[in-house]
Amino acid sequence: MKISRVVLHRFSIGMFVLLTIPRLIGQNIDSLNFVKESQHFNFYSTKGDIKVLDSLAITLENNYSKIMNHIGIQIDKKNNVRVYPNVKAFHVAINQPDAPDWVVGTCHGDDLMMVSPLNPGTVHTYESLMQVIVHEFVHMAIYYAVGEKGIAALPKWLSEGYALYESGQINDHTRKYVESSLLKKAPPTWTELDAASDMEFGKMNGYAFSGTIVEFLIVTYGIDKLVLLIKKPENIEIIYGLSKNALEQQWIQYLEHEKIE
Repeated sequence: MKISRVVLHRFSIGMFVLLTIPRLIGQNIDSLNFVKESQHFNFYSTKGDIKVLDSLAITLENNYSKIMNHIGIQIDKKNNVRVYPNVKAFHVAINQPDAPDWVVGTCHGDDLMMVSPLNPGTVHTYESLMQVIVHEFVHMAIYYAVGEKGIAALPKWLSEGYALYESGQINDHTRKYVESSLLKKAPPTWTELDAASDMEFGKMNGYAFSGTIVEFLIVTYGIDKLVLLIKKPENIEIIYGLSKNALEQQWIQYLEHEKIE
C-alpha cells in the first residue's frame, strides 16, 4: 500500500462528522444493546463486540480530561458510544449505505458512532479505529464548546487539524508524507482547504496538511491561543497579532524546517 493511500484513507473521516453533528435524519441507533458504562460514557454494541468495549472505554477515559481541560468545558452528562459490527452495518445506521469504506466514525448529538475495531474493514485497522473514536469525541467536544452556529463558521482545516492533533494522528508517518508532497508541489492554501468539498479536501490531502497547520500553531504559539481560535475563528489576527497570510507563510517555513522569525 502506497503511503499516499494510507494517509488519505486514515484521515478521510472528519468532514463527515461536521456535516452530521446537527442531525442525522432517520438514523438507526436502536439496533444495539446497552452493555457497559464508564465514568463519562455509555456503550452499546452487539454481543460479538462486547470484548472490545473495555479498550474503547480506557482509550476515551484516558483522553477525556485532557480534551476537556484544553477546550475549557465540562459535559454534565454521559455520552453514548455505539459500536457497529462492521462497515456495512455502520453505513446503514447513518443512512449512508453507499459511503466509502473510509467512513468509519461520526457523532450526532450525544452519540459517538463507529465501526467495531474488531472488524475494521478494508481501510482501517484496530489501532486506527482506537484513534478514530478519540477524533470523533474531539469533534463532539468542539460542538459543545461552540454550538451549531459556531461549527458552521469553523474552518475545515482548524476542526480537522485539531481532531487529528488530540487523537495522536499526527505522527512521523504523516510528517514524512507531507514532506514528500512538498517536493512535488506547493501545499494547498488555508483558503483552498476551507473552500474544498469533502472529496476535494481528501484529494488534496487536506487532513494531513490540516494536522500540520494545527501542530505548527500549537508548537509556535501554544494551545491556549489555538483554543481561542476554535471559539472565535474570526479573531485570528487579534489572537495571534499577525495577519492570516503572515501565519500561513510561517506555517510554510515550519513545513520546510526554516527558522520562524
